[in-house]
Amino acid sequence: MANSEKSNVILSGVKPLETIKTRANLSISKDVTVTWSWYDETQGIVSWNFKNNSSQQKSVILFRNGYYFGNAFWCVYVNNGMTYWATTPLTPLTDNGVQNNTMPIAIINFNGKKIIAFVFTLAPGQQWSVLEGGFSAVMPPSGQVVYEVTLKQSGSYCIGYDEQQVIDWDLQTGTTMQGYQPNPATVNTVEFDAPSDAEYVQLFPNDTVNNGSCPSGSNCLQMIEQGISNGDIEQVISGLLCLLDTGAIDIKKFAKHIMMDILDKL
Repeated sequence: MANSEKSNVILSGVKPLETIKTRANLSISKDVTVTWSWYDETQGIVSWNFKNNSSQQKSVILFRNGYYFGNAFWCVYVNNGMTYWATTPLTPLTDNGVQNNTMPIAIINFNGKKIIAFVFTLAPGQQWSVLEGGFSAVMPPSGQVVYEVTLKQSGSYCIGYDEQQVIDWDLQTGTTMQGYQPNPATVNTVEFDAPSDAEYVQLFPNDTVNNGSCPSGSNCLQMIEQGISNGDIEQVISGLLCLLDTGAIDIKKFAKHIMMDILDKL
């Protein structure tokens, strides 16, 4: 589980996919390799161990168990301090010890289709490890591949997440941790290009990534829609107040509309 006694254990979102018994180490990147080992098998926690074998700084993404590491639950991780958005200039990961290590998330571009995933930037010759939970003896890590990614650009993006991420997180962890608000939100981060042979996989179909800042008022409308969907009256009110604050609606016309609606229902 993500929030065990090990403070920075990322939770796997894996489903019962094809598994392998051997620890195959496959690397599409010519310069960076990754292996895994059990850190605490009884708790389902593994250690991912990266090594940059080249004389240059490299950035990679990790594909395992059918999807890219970090593409599940990233909105919860950001909101609860378990990760952060990558920015430029890119710097190698800091080694605070495997129990405390964490890495940033960024936008990964697959020929125009974009996802959010962890990015591992390693200095020449650097070795670095991080923990991930959610596995078991019958469902260990499988099919791991590292792909080298290329920095494309940095800037502002309007990034939204599929609410199913939060629902699935709560079901797996028994917690009520939330994703960031508003959703979508304007984020300053970086975008990487994935290599042409990297498979495009996005776990949650309603995640969105758009260039530029979020349009005025769109965050507020998302809050209202989510509040209605979740039966959360406080979130609906927050969304309405947000709209008023942005000036996206005229307060007098808004109040008149609400009064007319009330009278119609009497």
